Amino acid sequence: MAATACGRQRPSHLRDDRINYAIFFADSFGYPLAFSLISPTTIMPFLLTKLSASNLAIGMLPALASLGAFLPGLLSAAYLQKIPVKKHMLVVFGMVERTFVLSMAAGLMLWAVSRPHVAVIWILASWTIMSLVSGFILPAFHSMMAKCIRPEVRGGMIGWSGAAAGIGGVFAAQAAGVVLSHMPFPVNYSILFVAAFVILSATILPFLLTREPADQTPEEIRSVAQYVRDAMKTVKSNKGYSFAIYALSVMSFALMAVTFYSTHAVRNLGAGEIEVARFAAITVGASVISFPVLGRIADRHGHKRVLQVAAMGFAIAAALALASNSVSGIRATLVFASLGSTGLAVSQNVIWAEFAPSHADVPMYTAVSLLFLMPFRVVAPLMAGWIADVWGFPTMFWAALTAGVAAFAILYTAVPEPRSMHCAAVDT
Repeated sequence: MAATACGRQRPSHLRDDRINYAIFFADSFGYPLAFSLISPTTIMPFLLTKLSASNLAIGMLPALASLGAFLPGLLSAAYLQKIPVKKHMLVVFGMVERTFVLSMAAGLMLWAVSRPHVAVIWILASWTIMSLVSGFILPAFHSMMAKCIRPEVRGGMIGWSGAAAGIGGVFAAQAAGVVLSHMPFPVNYSILFVAAFVILSATILPFLLTREPADQTPEEIRSVAQYVRDAMKTVKSNKGYSFAIYALSVMSFALMAVTFYSTHAVRNLGAGEIEVARFAAITVGASVISFPVLGRIADRHGHKRVLQVAAMGFAIAAALALASNSVSGIRATLVFASLGSTGLAVSQNVIWAEFAPSHADVPMYTAVSLLFLMPFRVVAPLMAGWIADVWGFPTMFWAALTAGVAAFAILYTAVPEPRSMHCAAVDT
């Protein structure tokens, strides 16, 4: 069997497969559903705008999230070698991550009215720490997924759960609009943070029931420094993997504009709170279609193809934003921006595992790949906010358009489909 040849371990019973599928499906459904209530591309920028934050501060939201999500992965990847079963670590640190969502509600109630600048700092700090913890446990999550979910159903699982989250997210975003418009500030936003915390907690606790096969502990535990040395050797020896990192790095500058489309609509096109809630509904509603379609493409044609679609989605969104002079034009922009973001959600972190030569290398490949991406994901949104402040939104949208086209070109011409290269760690 290929599974034996590739050195992977997976649940041996159909019942275990079904339990694992249900748990991962519920998490893939609940996580984006919760974030539709505190959307980092619509609700959060509008909250920071209401707190009189600058464009630079708004750009710091995705930058700090990227810094947190990408930086600590190597530390946990090295630590994971010593842990045969990862689910207990995932749940403990997952609950720590979710606590900081709740802390943002507390910060708003304390300082949003009396000291809004302190509230901005508190929100950005809490968002950063939440992202740091999330980044720490991300290799554990993908290591478990590689063991517990068969690769030929993984894309579909992510796609259909994302579609279900999109349907729920449409109603959640509309409910968020009602809360924002009918409840006083800052109680309205605090309610959204509390609701997101409850949903997120309900998605992480069931992982304790996962039927996770135990990994073999390696005879020689690699240090973080050894991980870095191995990664450098891998990048030098695997040109396809290297160009995949280059493409995703360039795509960071296409992704950077997504946070600012709703801000542009509020500041320059007259959009209000109800319209912003509709933007959130459009964003998650577009994912109802794009998630299952892209998941199917990933299962049949590979994750490289999905990332190509994502790059063009970002490019088209930027082009539409440049051509729009009304709020209705931004609605179309957000549809294609959602297509790009959905493509990254489906395939970015999964493709690294498929480049890994064995299952034991999946945490390292995931962590190292994200570490390489981290500087670009941090710098890009900061640069976007700076460009918007100095030269205006159109210049920043032109930069995003160029980056989207460039990322597509790199993926199309230089990146092979990893499934066709060798039996990757996630293949059967």
